[in-house]
Amino acid sequence: MRNTIILACVAGSFTLQAQRVLHYSATSGFDHGTREVSFAMFSDICAGLGVEVVDAPTTFSQPNFSDIEQFDVVVFSNTSGFQLLYPLQQYAFEQWIAGGGHVMGIHAASDTYRHSTANGNNTGTWDFYAELIGASVQEDPNHVSGTPPYEMMHIGTHPSTSNLPDPWLKNEEYYYWEGGYFNPDNNVVLEVEETIGPNGSVNSYDAPRPMSWYRELPSGSRIFYTALGHAASNYTEDALFRQHIEDALIWMLFGTTAISSANHAGPFTLVNDGLSVMISTSQPNVYIRVMDPTGRLMHAESSNGLHRIDISAWPDGIYFFTAGQHTRPVLIAH
Repeated sequence: MRNTIILACVAGSFTLQAQRVLHYSATSGFDHGTREVSFAMFSDICAGLGVEVVDAPTTFSQPNFSDIEQFDVVVFSNTSGFQLLYPLQQYAFEQWIAGGGHVMGIHAASDTYRHSTANGNNTGTWDFYAELIGASVQEDPNHVSGTPPYEMMHIGTHPSTSNLPDPWLKNEEYYYWEGGYFNPDNNVVLEVEETIGPNGSVNSYDAPRPMSWYRELPSGSRIFYTALGHAASNYTEDALFRQHIEDALIWMLFGTTAISSANHAGPFTLVNDGLSVMISTSQPNVYIRVMDPTGRLMHAESSNGLHRIDISAWPDGIYFFTAGQHTRPVLIAH
């Protein structure tokens, strides 16, 4: 993985090298038809964060997969099947993870390279992948019938759920894990309530079960997976699904672990983790200033896209963050 380089350090803030995301949606199994809308959503999210995103079908077809070193995050968006990467590509991917690469999996990413202990077809060809993503969906049945509405509850706290309602009522093709594979090291952040199976009854695999989780590896890699994202409408119409993905991506890229305030609307993105504030602007050379409630200037500096301000010594209270001509009040509570 490319190292993140500190380019400047002035007045308690610094600007980071732009990071890169690889969006991968190849399939050799069931195709959800979400490839274009998923990439469009990630393109919009990454533009707001000042992050580059690349669509990857041709990138992943390179014989040695060496160009993965150019990326900080790989997103497996509704991938499926077990004939996606050559052995040399798999090896390069494993080495990239050992070097701290971050991975996000969406929905059918858990129906990709199914684990050898999972039931069904095409299992056991590359267990490293399933163990990394954290699960292989069971087969027969894979999921509930259709996309019924059920409530999901927050488990613990994590940036990816900091802007979601608790409970969150969502129509979704809720996956089953009982007869598949589930990594016991997964840190669950969303769990769906008991569901009704395709047979019209409540089955053992309909018990409350995880829908989103994360892991942090000794290499520094951050892994995030959500079983949500079956229908194309998730990527074009569901603001909460998009928020879940965006906040997870921010955590993966910038390592925020205790977001107490986040606002992704308007001309700049702001994330406050209680110790620092990370500001992303869509335009370069934006002048940023921060005023306390009495009007005292706390910080002033130009930003070239990504800007972090150390707030660890600031008293709790409301502060006014201005980027260009736009101002946003932010509650800081340590």
